[in-house]
Amino acid sequence: IVSTHSPFVINSIENAIMEIARYTGGIFVGDEYTMKDHGDYVEINIDADNEKGHVSYDLYFDEDGRLIRWEPHK
Repeated sequence: IVSTHSPFVINSIENAIMEIARYTGGIFVGDEYTMKDHGDYVEINIDADNEKGHVSYDLYFDEDGRLIRWEPHK
């Protein structure tokens, strides 16, 4: 099988599949990011050219769905 995707895209897809396999909450996989619903916050992992392959943030929303706070995921 020959892929037309760049190695970075394939690596991102592999990372997303591994996350889905180990994570039991709501998860959404976009083109260059993954979002995980932890209930009281949403974790977003954005593909990046760094050692981890992504940067992560925790996003907090109010009852109306407005973003009220974000912080680096630890």
